[in-house]
Amino acid sequence: MNILGLCILASVAILVAGAVYVTKMVMEAKAKMAALEASKGNRAAILPLRLQAYERMALFLERIDPNQLVMRIHTGGLTVSQEQNLLLTAIRSEFEHNLSQQIYISDNVWQKVCDAKGDIEAIINTVAADMDKDAESREFAETVLAVTSQKPVVELAIQILKADMQKWAY
Repeated sequence: MNILGLCILASVAILVAGAVYVTKMVMEAKAKMAALEASKGNRAAILPLRLQAYERMALFLERIDPNQLVMRIHTGGLTVSQEQNLLLTAIRSEFEHNLSQQIYISDNVWQKVCDAKGDIEAIINTVAADMDKDAESREFAETVLAVTSQKPVVELAIQILKADMQKWAY
């Protein structure tokens, strides 16, 4: 073969290699764009679920707030022990009902929600431990409300919840 034939052959090989490279780059770019679009679609689908989870956690915290909980649960004629059990059962029931929401909220917020729940349970148990178990529950309810008014556990957890939710909503 002569030099001109070799140059033509080399030029064709370079053009083919260039075409293959450009085709590969275009295909990779299209794949990245498709993945990005799918990711945007997933985020758009998950965002309402995530916001709903933050709403449900706020509602959970409001429902276990002793100011709400005691008013909802307290009835006359109960003993301290009976009311303590009713309050703790209500808290655990609310918690179990909302347990699945943890997958949509941040780990930090979930921990703060669990801490708030634990703090409220601890306050209820501490107040009950300091009282006669067979005493009438009115004083128990008042003491729980007084103690929790000095330690705004729920308000702090809701503030953290709102701050974290703002990251996702805007």
